[in-house]
Amino acid sequence: MSLALAHKRRLLAQGPAAAVAGAVATIYSADTALNSPANAKKHLQLMVDALNVDLDRLSAIDSRDLRQQLKRDELLPKYLDYVQRYLDSKLIFPNPVMMQVLVWLFDTQQFTTGLQLADLAMLQEQELPFKRNVQTFVADEVIEWAYAEYEVGRTPEPYVSDLLHLVDGEWQLFERIPARYHKLLGIIAIDLEDWPIAIAHFERAIELYPEIRVATRLDAARKALKKAELAAADKPPTE
Repeated sequence: MSLALAHKRRLLAQGPAAAVAGAVATIYSADTALNSPANAKKHLQLMVDALNVDLDRLSAIDSRDLRQQLKRDELLPKYLDYVQRYLDSKLIFPNPVMMQVLVWLFDTQQFTTGLQLADLAMLQEQELPFKRNVQTFVADEVIEWAYAEYEVGRTPEPYVSDLLHLVDGEWQLFERIPARYHKLLGIIAIDLEDWPIAIAHFERAIELYPEIRVATRLDAARKALKKAELAAADKPPTE
């Protein structure tokens, strides 16, 4: 069972109030840092202070590659340990450390872990360190990465297809975002000469956001499909 699913089931079964009420008040120490709401609050402040120091370290680095290396090799392992203990504690409170970790996971393209943590953050109604909701942040980060991957000849799958039912269904997003998912999936379908799938994605993209600029590709896919259907109709039957 995934971390996200296990945690979600515990929360749904017990609820936030039960988790807080059930916590045992203990003297604060490293071992009891998340054993009670009071201790957790003290520990969070220590973690926030440490995080602010590390954010200053990142700000002082001019190279994007070096910043990414610091996040991936040092900071994420450091703070993911705290986030794991926070999730295991069953306590729920505004947690800026958890949300900065979420941002770093997507910054460093660690999408599997990032998507699990995003699911928990949405469940807990956590807030990002900037004015965007988690759904919009996740959808934007993945599709920006996906287009960049496609441009250099790498596949962005399965992330684009796996998120489609969320970005065009469950999540409330500006229509341009799910339209961009459909556009890219349509382009990939053209590469595979899967004309019906390409047409479906392009038509949905236009329905969501008419300014998406897929009309030329949609017309080409329709012509290719018609040509393929005519060729199939003219082909003599096999005995």
